[in-house]
Amino acid sequence: MHENSVERARWLRDLLRFLPLRSQFVLSGNTRDLQMHEIAAGEVTAAPLSRVLPDVLKAAGYAQIAWFDLLNGFRDIEPADGSYLSRLGLMPTNGAAAGGIDLLSTTLERHVTADGQPSALVVDFASRLVTRNDALSPAEHQLFSRALILSHAARARPAGEKRLPFFNTVVWIVDKEGDLPDWFLIGNPKIRHIPIGRPDHLARKSMIRSLVRGLPGAQNAPQPALEKCTQEFVDETEGLLLLDVSAVAQLARSEAVPFDRIADAVRRFKVGVTEDPWRKIGREKISSGEEFVRRRVKGQSHAVTHMLDIVKRAVTGIGQSPRGGRPRGVVFLAGPTGVGKTELAKTITSLLFGDESAYIRFDMSEFSAEHSDQRLIGAPPGYIGYDVGGELTNAIREKPFSVVLFDEIEKAHPRILDKFLQVLDDGVLTSGRGDRVYFSEAFIVFTSNLGIYVPGPSGERIANVTPEETFEAVRSKVRGEIERHFKQVLNRPEILNRIGENVIVFDFIRPEVANEIFDSMVDNLLRDVSSLGHDVTLSGSAREVLRGLCLSDLSNGGRGIRNQVEAHLINPLSRALFDRGAETGRRYRIDAVRPGASTSIDLVSEQSS
Repeated sequence: MHENSVERARWLRDLLRFLPLRSQFVLSGNTRDLQMHEIAAGEVTAAPLSRVLPDVLKAAGYAQIAWFDLLNGFRDIEPADGSYLSRLGLMPTNGAAAGGIDLLSTTLERHVTADGQPSALVVDFASRLVTRNDALSPAEHQLFSRALILSHAARARPAGEKRLPFFNTVVWIVDKEGDLPDWFLIGNPKIRHIPIGRPDHLARKSMIRSLVRGLPGAQNAPQPALEKCTQEFVDETEGLLLLDVSAVAQLARSEAVPFDRIADAVRRFKVGVTEDPWRKIGREKISSGEEFVRRRVKGQSHAVTHMLDIVKRAVTGIGQSPRGGRPRGVVFLAGPTGVGKTELAKTITSLLFGDESAYIRFDMSEFSAEHSDQRLIGAPPGYIGYDVGGELTNAIREKPFSVVLFDEIEKAHPRILDKFLQVLDDGVLTSGRGDRVYFSEAFIVFTSNLGIYVPGPSGERIANVTPEETFEAVRSKVRGEIERHFKQVLNRPEILNRIGENVIVFDFIRPEVANEIFDSMVDNLLRDVSSLGHDVTLSGSAREVLRGLCLSDLSNGGRGIRNQVEAHLINPLSRALFDRGAETGRRYRIDAVRPGASTSIDLVSEQSS
């Protein structure tokens, strides 16, 4: 093997560098993934660690290599005839010998002190040797006590033509470093911990080059098309393991996904959807979306236009990062209470799915505690609720193609904002159970009341913006306060940077818009009453009195108008119909609305048609 023909992985370079200096090693992290392995000069393949590690140790000069795990016991790797296991006092059959933790403890000492050519013993799945590393059983304690003493007792000796120093090396393969007893590892100068990281884009590209040739339609494709497919495959698999990359290629072959549609295979692997669901949304549906949205969201024309632009980008895919893991759309809706922020999110959901209840909503005021992030992503192993999973990760796994609404985001604990940074950056969250959940098909909506009030000198809330100001002034002040909050209060400007120009500020409900909202609410209410069998109309004079009552205070926006309509129309109408024993099929007219401690109405019965 030519050392400089292909650059080795970092963990492998670290291992080779320290083989003459340390007697034992702990490999942790991405140990169950495939590893890039040079099988000949310039020829690289992906192979499991169980193949790569023995080849590397053999090439480094180890003449004898044995392998142990709790299920299979001991195996001779080099030579494969069982001769080294026999030297260790075992009784191999076909190069293998049964054994458990007690026999491993005894064999470990024989291995470290053995004479002759350098040897290596690899202990695989070492995390499973220990039930609880803070409460070891006698057998577990004996094993690691012996291993600790042997790590210090081991002596290097010259071997091979170059007379390089060699230990009889022990390699422990674990899931994570903390799976082994702390007193065995921490502060032990004779043991080297080497983390194995996830594959970077170079490792994925090395593997993908060979995989692309086997994809449907690639055999006769021109080289530029193959190069384009390779780069797209690399970009789309950002953050995936090499095992995952191989699985995507297998999925593409089994489902006959053409090589130039490799993104569809990656999408299927991540979220279970082969075709891009956003591209399936009818163009006509979005084209007529403005009229549909404006019927429900009044007086926020700039917000509606901006939101629909983001939706169109999500549908067309224009502007999407080539590393296709990020959410399809991200928008931050800010403004006074009751101006239509949540209503716009619901309306967009209805536009996309035909059902406004299809969105996933989280009230972030419920996530203000430090450890409430565990509700979103799930508790880690050993904690209560681990088996349940996280509310957010479970919801996205079930409905990856969805609108996700985070209401009043400023009330969330800052620790949760760090999770959002992962979603906005990489489009992925790792649940408490270790599963990766992808947000690449989700549309993320944040709502906030930031910037409407600011803290006063004594900590009281004072208005930052008022309805008397122009919308341009309101927008400038609100955006400035949002920027100050994320930069100076939260010290997380990077979150705002990920949202970019998609911060949409809503205006106050101005009088002309309030009139539209009032008329819409009253007309909708009368239609609902009619559907229940009571045909009720409202006289012109009664409507104007009711309008004055409902629009006298616009500080709570559309929500406040709805509350007033409930108090001055819904309640007295329900009372009047009930008290009169109103029968279905009859016609009634509200002649007058009479304000008072409790608003009343004059309900007149008309001849049924």
